[in-house]
Amino acid sequence: MPTHYQLLSLPPTATAEQIRRAYRTLAKSLHPDVNPSGDAVKKFSKLVAAYEVLSSPAKRKAYDRTLAAEVIPPRPPGPAHYSWDNIAAKPGPRKVDISEIDELYDTFFTKRRSPNGSPQPKTAANPKPTRAKASPSAHSARPPRRRQS
Repeated sequence: MPTHYQLLSLPPTATAEQIRRAYRTLAKSLHPDVNPSGDAVKKFSKLVAAYEVLSSPAKRKAYDRTLAAEVIPPRPPGPAHYSWDNIAAKPGPRKVDISEIDELYDTFFTKRRSPNGSPQPKTAANPKPTRAKASPSAHSARPPRRRQS
């Protein structure tokens, strides 16, 4: 079911003047005396109801609150509903093996260790990270200007 704003083809931020102008324009085309269609009475009555709500500041505030409550449903109480089972797994009764994910995590976020638990020595396969040296830019290599007297 469309909202009152949608019936009047207006954004929720519309001013009172915009609401009045849109209502009058639509009322001229949807009024049962002008519109011969069978559902003209029904459409016109919905238009009148929408205008009655949106033209009254108090009714409009209450209506806007109900729209906001419908758009943002309250969060259900309790812990979050996501886990590895419903994020990374296909639906079904099978158990998820997250050892591959753990291995991938360890690859990127833990220090490399040898099988006996000590840190691995730095080798060609496991080099020590080096920091690149910055070369002077053309601006900083230029000699300072001399003041002219």
